[in-house]
Amino acid sequence: MLDVLASAPHYADHLAAVFGALAPEDRGSFIGTNPQTAARIRGIGYAPVPRPTGSRPVLVASFGDLKRASAAGHRRIAIMEHGAGQSYGGRTLPGRRGSYAGGQNRDAASLFLHPGPHPAARDRAAYPHARVEVVGSPILDTLPERDGEPGRVVAFSFHFNSPIAPETRNAFRWAIPAILGLRDRYKLIGHAHPRLYPSIRRVYAKFGIEPVESFDEVCRRADVYVCDNSSTLFAFAATGRPVVVLNPPWYDRKVAHGLRFWEAAGVGVQCDRRDALADCIEQALADAPEQRRNREAALDLVYAFRSGASKRAAAVLEEWAA
Repeated sequence: MLDVLASAPHYADHLAAVFGALAPEDRGSFIGTNPQTAARIRGIGYAPVPRPTGSRPVLVASFGDLKRASAAGHRRIAIMEHGAGQSYGGRTLPGRRGSYAGGQNRDAASLFLHPGPHPAARDRAAYPHARVEVVGSPILDTLPERDGEPGRVVAFSFHFNSPIAPETRNAFRWAIPAILGLRDRYKLIGHAHPRLYPSIRRVYAKFGIEPVESFDEVCRRADVYVCDNSSTLFAFAATGRPVVVLNPPWYDRKVAHGLRFWEAAGVGVQCDRRDALADCIEQALADAPEQRRNREAALDLVYAFRSGASKRAAAVLEEWAA
């Protein structure tokens, strides 16, 4: 029997896909460590448990929860990448951060589950005694298709401002002058990383951009997704729709982190100048054959599989936890 532990609602979203794929007799507790996460777990259809017990194998989806599970006494811990597997190994200090594949202090995990080969290789090199499996991204199994007919709905999203590297700083202030000029041309909706959304939603509303917290809702409504640095760039593209990749001036093209920076940046139309944003969106909406081929090639770098990840992860976990 296996527990899962989440300290944030978006971690619960990723874990729920795998929890539901486990055989019923293998499902232990769905642990939500705060009221917001517990509410999300109930909304998904499971009964949350407020704290870890330390008595069963446990699956987590973040470095912080890896530490929480270890501190609670769990001795068998699996960690599943909750994004595309982006890391910042092109810069020495960010590359050591435990939040990212291959970083330090992830020793408490004996099983790593990854969406593709890039993060798997980093953890395999850093933790040669652990089991590392490439299963795909379970969240792709749950993302909705667009509702209704295609149109001109443009979703914007931004990373939270992290100080660890220039590439983890968001592009919002750089892009917003250009975004405001688009309000008469498109229906604009505004999304963001969960760490940024509570503060940016008021800014969106002030400027007449509809705030949308749920990425599922973005997927149901948007025709094109414009973003700086997020796994959601690839997740949205995996639904078969175009994206625009924002490259503010401080994203250094000479630093190769992999994936978004830069080998998989061709997942969408790359916008290097904010005065070109409207043209980039139109190019994305046209979705020419070459653009579609580039998108597919980038997605192949990120995801080893684009469907069935939930069942694949569940099968590995059931064997590991037995």
